[in-house]
Amino acid sequence: MEHQEEGFNRAAAADEAHARSGASRTDGRFIGEVATGHVPPSRAQGDSSGGEAATRFIKRIYSNTPYRIKIRNYGNGLAEVGWSFISSTPPNKAARGLSTQRDKNEDRAARHAKSRLRQLILSANLTHLLTLTYKENVTDFKRASDDLNRFVRKMKVKVKEWRYVAVAEQQERGAWHWHIAVKGYQDVEMIRTQWREVVGEGNIDVSAPKGSRKDQRLYLVKYLGKYLVKAFSLGRRELNQHRFRASRNIKVVEDKFHIVPQVGVSLEQAALSCLKEEAGAIGFVWNADDKMCGWACSWK
Repeated sequence: MEHQEEGFNRAAAADEAHARSGASRTDGRFIGEVATGHVPPSRAQGDSSGGEAATRFIKRIYSNTPYRIKIRNYGNGLAEVGWSFISSTPPNKAARGLSTQRDKNEDRAARHAKSRLRQLILSANLTHLLTLTYKENVTDFKRASDDLNRFVRKMKVKVKEWRYVAVAEQQERGAWHWHIAVKGYQDVEMIRTQWREVVGEGNIDVSAPKGSRKDQRLYLVKYLGKYLVKAFSLGRRELNQHRFRASRNIKVVEDKFHIVPQVGVSLEQAALSCLKEEAGAIGFVWNADDKMCGWACSWK
């Protein structure tokens, strides 16, 4: 956005003037030097030429600047980048339940939950959809949650590296069931047996995403994200406290570093350059209206 880029470049000009005066950083480098010339290749691309060490080097040198970029590369041409200005002044928080911006806060919480859901699905390479249902009309969310926990424990005994991301949905009749993202081929009969040992009479369905898509993971992100947003729109406290469930051993690889402003280059431009280098393409781009931050991905 124009006012954001202007602020970024104004800071860059100040740093450049400081550098021309001969002032230097405590690490021996001039304040006007820029960290946007090269972004280390992501480990997700199998880089073994020191990319991780280079990322740590950037963090160490520029950790005292407020301009931050986060890049995540999920492989197969899928990557995302976020950029922001980190204020040194902490925001004033209202007491719990007394915020005058409740709708805005809930919208932010929903977006954060969707982001985390996306990161986990893409990082774990989850490609198939598993649905767990009851025969009876189970309307107690605590019971449905406990059943899922018992089912997950049984699955981990059967399949040591079994990973999942689960979102609850309540049907119109009030019955709960679970939509679960899993990876690759699943033993349907074994899974059905484990679920029925927990709930008695119930059923499962395992399917690959339908239609032609570049990456099946994106379908699951969209599909489960729909039910996650539905949970927020219902305003149910139990859903907002447990927006989704996921394996604890899913690691989201993230390169995070700070940069020094450069005259003529906005923070957004620097971030998009990182994305283009990582994934080879720029798809969807979003900018916040009220502050200097944004997000972009390689898909549309």
